[in-house]
Amino acid sequence: MSASALRPGRRWPRYAAGAFALLFLLLIGGVLALRAALESGRFTPRIQAEIENATGYRASIGGIGLALGLIPKLELRDVTLSAPDAPAPGLVAPRLAASISLRSLMSGGMEIPKVEADGLKLNLDPALWALPATERPMRAASPAPPRPPGSMPHIGLVSLRDAHITLASGRDIEIPVLSIRNISAVSASDLAAEWRFKGITFTLAGQAGPLLGGAPGKLPPLGALSLKAGAGDLGWLLPGLRLDGLELIAPPDGEAALTGALTRAGNTARLEANLGAVGKLLYGFTGPLPMEARLTSADASMTLKGALARPLELADGQFDLTVDVPDAAGFSGFPALPPGLRGTVRFEWRDPQNISLPRLQLTSQSLAGTAALTLGLADRPNLSGRIDVSRLDLDALSAAPTPSAARPGQAAPAPVPTDGRVIPDIVLPVALMNALDAELALAFRGVTSSSLPLVAVQTNLRLRNGALTLAPFALTLPAGRLSGQFTVNAAANPAQFALRLRSEGAGLDLAALSGALDGLGLRGRGELAADLRGAGATTRALAASLDGDIGLALVNGRLEQGAAMDALGAVLALLAPNAQRLGAVELRCVALAFGAAQGIAQSRALFMDSAIGPINGQAGINLRDESLNGRLNTNLRILGLGLRAPVNLGGTLAAPRIGVPSAGAIGQTAAGVLADTLTGRVVTDPIGNLLGGAGRNAEADCAEPLRLARLGADGPAPTPRAAPEAGQEAPRPAMPALPAPVQDVLRGLGGILGGGRR
Repeated sequence: MSASALRPGRRWPRYAAGAFALLFLLLIGGVLALRAALESGRFTPRIQAEIENATGYRASIGGIGLALGLIPKLELRDVTLSAPDAPAPGLVAPRLAASISLRSLMSGGMEIPKVEADGLKLNLDPALWALPATERPMRAASPAPPRPPGSMPHIGLVSLRDAHITLASGRDIEIPVLSIRNISAVSASDLAAEWRFKGITFTLAGQAGPLLGGAPGKLPPLGALSLKAGAGDLGWLLPGLRLDGLELIAPPDGEAALTGALTRAGNTARLEANLGAVGKLLYGFTGPLPMEARLTSADASMTLKGALARPLELADGQFDLTVDVPDAAGFSGFPALPPGLRGTVRFEWRDPQNISLPRLQLTSQSLAGTAALTLGLADRPNLSGRIDVSRLDLDALSAAPTPSAARPGQAAPAPVPTDGRVIPDIVLPVALMNALDAELALAFRGVTSSSLPLVAVQTNLRLRNGALTLAPFALTLPAGRLSGQFTVNAAANPAQFALRLRSEGAGLDLAALSGALDGLGLRGRGELAADLRGAGATTRALAASLDGDIGLALVNGRLEQGAAMDALGAVLALLAPNAQRLGAVELRCVALAFGAAQGIAQSRALFMDSAIGPINGQAGINLRDESLNGRLNTNLRILGLGLRAPVNLGGTLAAPRIGVPSAGAIGQTAAGVLADTLTGRVVTDPIGNLLGGAGRNAEADCAEPLRLARLGADGPAPTPRAAPEAGQEAPRPAMPALPAPVQDVLRGLGGILGGGRR
């Protein structure tokens, strides 16, 4: 018998080594088999089903991989997550990977050295995450008991690279890097992140944690946090505005501090703010929380100071804003802050949905006013209250800020080209009307500009579901008072506009409006009436769709040197080239009335009766292209000479043109002048004297045109002519009657020149 057979106990190392080798082979084989099964997609449906049962969303996994080693790595590729009926997935992850320590698993723990996500895209549009009630996952009736810290997993690093988050508003946030180190239930984690929003880079650094093992719904403790924003363009907030930098330092127990700087038009404003101990709010601090912020530029300053009584609910807040802009140097690049502005504003709110400004008072050289407003944000935003402005200089407020020194090589802006039209092409800002409702009492007194020396406006504003009404609308000018109603329906596409306006009392003193009317030269009290409607997104589109009526009536006025006198002089130059320049002309009446249909305005009354005779006619204005056309019939008498002929109108609103009368009209005028010279009397012609000759009743002539110009309303009548005004020619030296042959010659001459025989 052999020795080995006699001592079998010495063979156990060989058996143990063989068993270990067999176990290792089985383990390796199992791992390889698991890897093959994962990569073949055998477990993919089960993993997707587990994700869907846990979340309620539809999951898709393009592939699964397993990298072997002492620390194997599991990788998911092309993962998507979406609501059942969503048009697109809310989450797209080209690559998700996690490594797990086998050693920790064998010892009963779970250590995950690294979790990675590359190219993740998350869309926060609520439509992509809405779940039907039947798809929502079932929640446990009671939460699971907390696990001891030793059994909680430990994650060494969570890394996010090249991620994009799309906000519900459609704005995109680019996240180049986000990392969280040392995630556990026993120690704090280090936070570091970098993201870009609208071209501005933000960085976050700090500590938080432990992030695991805390009570559900309770935030982990935070250490010191630092948030920085780099320089960038803020033109999307305000054209020309630039951020020079911003930094927020929030210690866990102390007061948070915010500093930064903004630049516009070469002027820099610096921000310093004390936000209070905001970090304590995360751990049950209930307030009150005092805050203070100050924005300074040169000698100008804005200070906001107050407190939140219930900061966790953002409720019971009261803040006072103080503004002090002693000269034009302060805030010169920022709008709505005129030099010399001083004021105070009180902000109060009992909850975030009800904000009030019980006291607002501003004073400056160009602006002074008070207001009391209430803003409700529940459901649809609504604004109510009153605004009372006692001084408003529009020219000073609209003046461009003083430009800063030009940088080397910076070219001056190119001049804006013009197209030769009078009506500007301005987009009408009606979108805001669909965003909120309002009930306001408005009073603007002492409004001035270069074209309106002094204006006062008083009205009640009502805005409901995009429909704006200003009624009653009262406009007081140095020339007189206008009243009416203005409406806008911004809910329609395009927006619809309507204006009813009428002068009150004796009308408007046209001399006081001469600046606004560009030196027209009319003197007297004119009655203005308008009833207009239109629709459009721009001023030109609105003009091209205009419907309604507008009229101007003037009784017992006067025409002095100005644009209207120049036009009359041009007419006289056509009829009598050697006629002398006229002085002031007494006007018995002027009646202008136009009716518009789809942007085509036609005259309903175009009549003037003056000391030199009447002018009437017809005119049309195409508001789509601003072209003019028409004809004036004149029956004028100057220095005893009769000037009677039709005159054509043409051109555009920017360049009106008075045309040459026809050859027949020239013959009629020439015959009348010659006969008047030889006989000392005015020859009457039916073409030029459509309303009757000398000695007619001026009141009767003016009545119907004035009624049309007043849009059917009654008004004063012109002073009747002196009894036989035609008899003014009686004192002229009597001349013997011409013999019949001479009269026949004159009539024949008139026919040759186009006057015709009678």
